[in-house]
Amino acid sequence: MKNRIRIKFREPKQETNILIMVILLGFCVFLTYYFHAILKTGVIFTHFFYVPIILAILWWRRKGLVVVVFLAAFLTLSNIFLQPGVTIFNDYL
Repeated sequence: MKNRIRIKFREPKQETNILIMVILLGFCVFLTYYFHAILKTGVIFTHFFYVPIILAILWWRRKGLVVVVFLAAFLTLSNIFLQPGVTIFNDYL
């Protein structure tokens, strides 16, 4: 009988997950500010939101919905305050 090597994948510690999420959310907030306030556009950058959303759901299941709600609220509020008069129907959709 051959000896089989078993590889155990360990899950990152909770502190590491939180640090990674804070960095990703900070990056998303920066992108939102940069595109809305400086470039005056809202094209494409929201696709970067998928990374923290998917990681949060995988790591924390239902508790990860907090990240989804935060990003959606931040995007909506930044549209209202940083781009007044611009239609935000696409972001709502």
